[in-house]
Amino acid sequence: MGRRSRLRCAHARPKHRARRILSCRRGGAAVEFALIMPLLLALFAGVTVFGICLGAAHNLRLIAAEAARASIAGVTDTERATLARNTVNRSLTAGAMFRPGSVDVEVGSDPTDADVYTVTVRLDATTLGLNAFSRLLPLVPDLMRSTVSVRRGGL
Repeated sequence: MGRRSRLRCAHARPKHRARRILSCRRGGAAVEFALIMPLLLALFAGVTVFGICLGAAHNLRLIAAEAARASIAGVTDTERATLARNTVNRSLTAGAMFRPGSVDVEVGSDPTDADVYTVTVRLDATTLGLNAFSRLLPLVPDLMRSTVSVRRGGL
């Protein structure tokens, strides 16, 4: 009786077998886990990808702002461009989350206002390594960019 009472779901008398099988709860947690786990993995992947994208956009904005602030000190457009590019390269080698070859810098005057100088930093987002999540989630854009404008003379 001891062993038979422990295995109540597996071995039942034929007339009570259907009732016992329907009332058996062994393995229910495994089934629930198998149903819920893909959703939890997709949620975790989404949070991870969103965090990386948000961090990349923030980092890109900081690099562009630093480059724009550094370009104020230049007297000519060539000197401003050199200062901005050097600042971006210094930021990338100082530990930014981007590889030095993945960021492109464009500097120049604003076409609508000659007193405004713009620094645009573009990132090839494929270098962030988010392609592994491409089957689970929508992909991030291949190109991220941030533009910061400063007035010549700093005011």
